[in-house]
Amino acid sequence: MNKTTDAPKIEFPCANYSMKIVGRKTPDYQAWVVQCVQQLASDLDLKKVQVVDSRNGNFQSIRLAITAQSEAHLQQIHQALLAGGKVHLVL
Repeated sequence: MNKTTDAPKIEFPCANYSMKIVGRKTPDYQAWVVQCVQQLASDLDLKKVQVVDSRNGNFQSIRLAITAQSEAHLQQIHQALLAGGKVHLVL
């Protein structure tokens, strides 16, 4: 039986949309990511931002939650993060 399953559809606006942003750890990385996301998603709750260093300390992952307004809104955030050259991966 060859059954394909569609990815779950996101209903917008989507409150508490979780993002994980990974990049090389630098002194300004965390502040830059938060500022970049905050410019495009003003509802970012700074108290809920989680930062985790990689095992060897070269990278940091930043987890945060926003209210995603649309697919275009998510693409705009993704492109802005990658355009800065500091971010390697956005999940």
